[in-house]
Amino acid sequence: MRNSIKFLGMALLSLILGFTSCKKDKTEEEKPDATDKSVTVSLSTKNNVETDVWVYYSFSTKAEVSGVDSTNFKTSDAWDIAFHSRHIRLNGGTSGQGLAAAYDAGVVDFKSVTTANETGYTTDTFVVDALYAGNGATGPIYQDTDMNTVFENAFTVDENTHPPTYSPNLNVYVMKTRTGKYAKIMIKDYYNDLGESGYITFRYQLAEGDTRNFE
Repeated sequence: MRNSIKFLGMALLSLILGFTSCKKDKTEEEKPDATDKSVTVSLSTKNNVETDVWVYYSFSTKAEVSGVDSTNFKTSDAWDIAFHSRHIRLNGGTSGQGLAAAYDAGVVDFKSVTTANETGYTTDTFVVDALYAGNGATGPIYQDTDMNTVFENAFTVDENTHPPTYSPNLNVYVMKTRTGKYAKIMIKDYYNDLGESGYITFRYQLAEGDTRNFE
């Protein structure tokens, strides 16, 4: 009888400890990372309807920018980065009067990029036949535009599907903003929650103050 009571006591203790351990593990899994200072943005405007329509975003206001289009983007100081289909332009170089430029840090852990380089940045350029604009009588039609070629490997494109499928390569890019501050950015998705294309999701983090440090 004494052995039975002892056995039941040990079994009950094991059950309690197991429950406590599971509860602790679950709590730890759900606890947010307090050290993560990045922001994830899902743009609400479709960017692949017309070849001259880009979706503009400001790091200062943390929001999409209205009122910027193909007629005034080169003179506007309201935006930092813009998206059209899988292409990206920055407010600098041939695309604007800002200081924006970028380099590709590669496929690395987002948090591992702790400091922005001082040099090695590429500004926007005017690219001939950059955008697919549909099919004409003699074949595909392409349109020239201003864009940042550093981001051209942000997606892998599968042209064997109709329409083509875009998969993010999850590279980390380091860039200067319009005002010369530093940011790191990762393009995460080309589709919204409904599976509709042309809705970019990206993660970014601004450097601390006027420094090049992301920690």
